[in-house]
Amino acid sequence: MTKIQSTLCFLAMASMFGWGCSNNRAATPDANSSQPSSSASSSNSNTTANADQKFVEDAAKGNRAEVELGKMVAAKATNPAVKQFAQRMVKDHTEALNQLQQLAQSKNITLPDGLPSDAQDLQQKLSNDHGKQLDSDYMSGMVEDHEKDVHEFQDAAQNLKDPDLKQWASKTLPILQQHCKWRKQSTRRSRAAKQLPVRAGQSVASKYG
Repeated sequence: MTKIQSTLCFLAMASMFGWGCSNNRAATPDANSSQPSSSASSSNSNTTANADQKFVEDAAKGNRAEVELGKMVAAKATNPAVKQFAQRMVKDHTEALNQLQQLAQSKNITLPDGLPSDAQDLQQKLSNDHGKQLDSDYMSGMVEDHEKDVHEFQDAAQNLKDPDLKQWASKTLPILQQHCKWRKQSTRRSRAAKQLPVRAGQSVASKYG
């Protein structure tokens, strides 16, 4: 074999070897190629779980705030309509909080302590209020709080992924909407009570509701 033939043979063998290695690399999937898909799936799952847990934590604090504020106002209010409304808030939100606590326990979710920051501010204000100012500040706070709650529970009833939490949100939503209606009725009764006397044995609710 001549020197030129030897060189050509060597180049041909090298080319075949190089093609084989390249083809083998192409046939072997990159271990990292599937990683973005797996990572994205995990990220979506974590986002969903975090959204559900945040709702539970916010709902727990919100219900606890309604109970604590309601107890304070029920004890201090002199207006019968405001007192009745506060008592109803204590009753309904205590029931809702108990249901949520049982649900959270079944899912190994630890509910946070304390009240939301806005509820703490309102609690501080109400602790220094008396008479008409107490009524006004409490009922105004209830308007803002329940409008926000209704919006959040509407979203939760549609978008939560956990079916049990979604069912609880759907069950609680009509109660919050009813509270908004009672708040308006209580305001009308409160105004009426300032103008007209209540006959003996007749409640403000029956007279003006």
